[in-house]
Amino acid sequence: SRLYRLRSSQGAREELVINFTDYVGDGLPCLPAHLNSATYQSFLVVMPANILASLYEKYGSRLLEQNVRTFLQLRGNINKGIRATIINDPEMFFAYNNGITATARDVETEITHNGILIKSLKDLQIVNGGQTTASLFHTQYKDKASLDKIFVQMKLSVVDAEKSEEIVPKISEYANTQNKVNAADFFSNHPFHVRMEEFSRRLWAPAQQGAQRETKWFYERARGQYADAQSKLTQ
Repeated sequence: SRLYRLRSSQGAREELVINFTDYVGDGLPCLPAHLNSATYQSFLVVMPANILASLYEKYGSRLLEQNVRTFLQLRGNINKGIRATIINDPEMFFAYNNGITATARDVETEITHNGILIKSLKDLQIVNGGQTTASLFHTQYKDKASLDKIFVQMKLSVVDAEKSEEIVPKISEYANTQNKVNAADFFSNHPFHVRMEEFSRRLWAPAQQGAQRETKWFYERARGQYADAQSKLTQ
């Protein structure tokens, strides 16, 4: 029957339907994040890593067709860091990881006394977070790491078929766009820089020889701080 469906649809790909009741009890708990007037539905989900890895194992790159990249293996620093967190600090994965952004064409939900549960999704696509998803699977498979203590935050947008070609590529583009973070930016929270910033906000610079007043000085701990502080001042 599966071959017949493929043949009758002239070789088109079968619709991807994921039933979460096969993975977790009555469904996947979620929090709605859309207005009734919105043209799409959105949900916030805490996804157990075991389920995410199982989905990748079963469907592979089909989940990442709308992603800008497929899996880049565990050679890069980012993916090495994800792997290290999975193995050494699984309880901190939720705090350290940005999570994933996903889209779907249709969602089946059920309202229970414990909140809203997602029963199934059609055409689930991970448009941002493909490296996280694949790293979870490969670390579990190659390193025999346990994913029982790991959870991943997921932002899910449900867009109907008529608007998916227009909206889904934009979600993928914007989710993968951010201002560049330089290596030096990560040192802005070092205790030395924090103390220097405190000094510059609290202590005045000594008056120059012959001058009657002291002046202010500004220690820019994080890039953009000075311009941001200036924007709040009057002329």
